[in-house]
Amino acid sequence: MENLLPPLLILLAVAAVVVILIRLGSRRSRASLDTAMAGGPEAAAAASARLTEDQHQAIYSLIARGLAVQAIAVYRQATASSLVEARNAILLLERYPQPFRGRAAGEAPQNAEQATEAAATTSAPASTPEPPAAPAADRETPAPAAPEPPADVVPSAEATGRDPEAEGEAETRPASARPAANEPRPQRFPYRYRAIVSDGRQTLEVASNMLNDEIYGEIKALAQIGDAEDAAQMLRRHSDISIDEARAFVALL
Repeated sequence: MENLLPPLLILLAVAAVVVILIRLGSRRSRASLDTAMAGGPEAAAAASARLTEDQHQAIYSLIARGLAVQAIAVYRQATASSLVEARNAILLLERYPQPFRGRAAGEAPQNAEQATEAAATTSAPASTPEPPAAPAADRETPAPAAPEPPADVVPSAEATGRDPEAEGEAETRPASARPAANEPRPQRFPYRYRAIVSDGRQTLEVASNMLNDEIYGEIKALAQIGDAEDAAQMLRRHSDISIDEARAFVALL
């Protein structure tokens, strides 16, 4: 028994060091993300300015489909950024969508300082003199406003672009499980995907028709690189669970 004591102590020391390193890495990653997000739309414009038009379209296509990990990989390859820098750039582009105003296809990627200066230049439109007012005889007569429908007429779903049944279902979800107004609606699949995770003492399950193998793999990948909060937010967007339930699930991955 005494012979087993030193190896056990060494094993416990190594485990403690690993846990400390993981926590430090997570804190640094979160601090880096908070700093990047503090830049707001200007930081998103700087990240967008480092891309060509094809790269810009490819990244936003992946973001629209919820493929954040693939978008990070494309951004890293396009700009030679670090993993954390690419992660921050994709989250900025997702939160503050940017039209393409970047570089040409053959131009070298800009560094962060050059991209910020380019974004500041493009975000300040040059002032142009207002044209003189047209003579009264040449002014166009404004078209009459369309008549408002009677108060007892309810517009159809085709006319409003809204689905009352889907809105009713969304209202029954808890507030923390509803997507934000500016979040893209995830795709719904014709089947319910079941994800189960356990640590031996506790077993949690999520069943959703907005999950599949690819999306669940991205959630696990985010958790494995220390972005537990981003993984929980992604799981919450693709299911009907609350953010606290999503965090508990990700903690077991």
